[in-house]
Amino acid sequence: MGFSSKSSEKSLFLRYALLSGMGYFMDGYNLTVIAVFTFIIETYKTMPYTPLQIGFASGSALLGAMFGALIFGRYSDLAGRKYIYSFYLAFFIVFPILGAVSGNINEVIIFRFLLGIGIGADYAIGPVYSTEMIPDHVRGTGYGLVWAFWSLGASLAFVLGYIGFIYNGVNAWRLAFAIISIPAVIVLVYRLGVPESIRWEKAGTKSRMDSAYGSNDVSTLPPGVSGNNAHRTNSSIFELFHGDYGKRTAIIWIQWILLDIGSYGFALYAPLLIGTFGIFGSETFIITAILYAVGFVGALISMSWNDRFGRRPLQVMGFGLMSLGMALMAIALDLHGLLIFVFGMAGLLLWYGIENIGPGNTVGLYAIELLPTKLRSTSMGSATAVTRFVSFMSAFEFPFIAASLGDSWFFYILLIVMLGAFIFTFLFTPETRGITLDQMEDSVYRLHRIIPKQK
Repeated sequence: MGFSSKSSEKSLFLRYALLSGMGYFMDGYNLTVIAVFTFIIETYKTMPYTPLQIGFASGSALLGAMFGALIFGRYSDLAGRKYIYSFYLAFFIVFPILGAVSGNINEVIIFRFLLGIGIGADYAIGPVYSTEMIPDHVRGTGYGLVWAFWSLGASLAFVLGYIGFIYNGVNAWRLAFAIISIPAVIVLVYRLGVPESIRWEKAGTKSRMDSAYGSNDVSTLPPGVSGNNAHRTNSSIFELFHGDYGKRTAIIWIQWILLDIGSYGFALYAPLLIGTFGIFGSETFIITAILYAVGFVGALISMSWNDRFGRRPLQVMGFGLMSLGMALMAIALDLHGLLIFVFGMAGLLLWYGIENIGPGNTVGLYAIELLPTKLRSTSMGSATAVTRFVSFMSAFEFPFIAASLGDSWFFYILLIVMLGAFIFTFLFTPETRGITLDQMEDSVYRLHRIIPKQK
């Protein structure tokens, strides 16, 4: 399947980006909607719980995502993207509904964990599939569009939480949990008709096509080429940790881990933390929704910047300004009156807006780009698994940190983490703009550069 014209290229670009983008929309919704639940039961004591159970409720979907990403990401590299790309959406249909009718917090934890398995699968496969179906020259733009939908889903979770609270009181979380099953059914229907990933199908013929056609950029692949897939099915997950691939995997993991310590340690308790800046009650849902909406707008505006300016500058800028945002929030707690609100809101706007322009957008793209087709979903899946476990620990531990050391220490710890990510990106993260996926396979990593091998 090639792109025969500009119009057909644009049509296919939008089709694959939107289908995977809707997966990220549901990921963002399902991961953040738990904040509606924890806010209600902690504020109104509608269900008996312990601090340990609150930590597990907040993080169980992340823990499930760890397993889903590992299992389905590896399966996708071995058996193909097409069928699993549709299958895992069943998790988005069934388990939000079961979570909504839970009678106690332990049931919420169990059903959120099972939902998380589907979320992990989507992280490992959805953006990989769309990236492989989009031409290299707009690869970054396609991923940027996919990523933007995460914040839109997160914003909607808090909007529906607020509306549900107005009309259904303390049971608002049940409606908020369940309603996401509706778009999941619609997306499943549309995904059933997609073809197999063109890059995965052609992976076995790479060497023959390179010599015959010069490059297997998806826009130049000839139709009907088939061949031996042995190099793909015989690949080992341990290749991620050997030689040059090992260096690339380390970069992917470290920068994503640092981002997620901050992102999920903060985001899953956002309505509660916003209260430290003088806003209380269900209005924190609306503030949180607005912040995610700012992130969505920022991601949409900047979605072509991956291809225009490059991944590395966006990530350096992003971690730097996110550090500034966290510093403003930490300083706000030592101020009084209106200054608490002004500094706190300025920090929040920087944090949410810049994350979606910078590292929130780029770290997943690096996980896809830096590894070859035979390991691409395995790379995305393993990185997702590691970062979801770290996110789970952040969600689990930070309430205890805030309780024992105080909210200001919570913000200062995240400030240090973001500064570490800024320095790491500057020293080690390479630029991948303008390099085709196949050229990436035939290159070596040197410090913060990708260098083509000598022929």
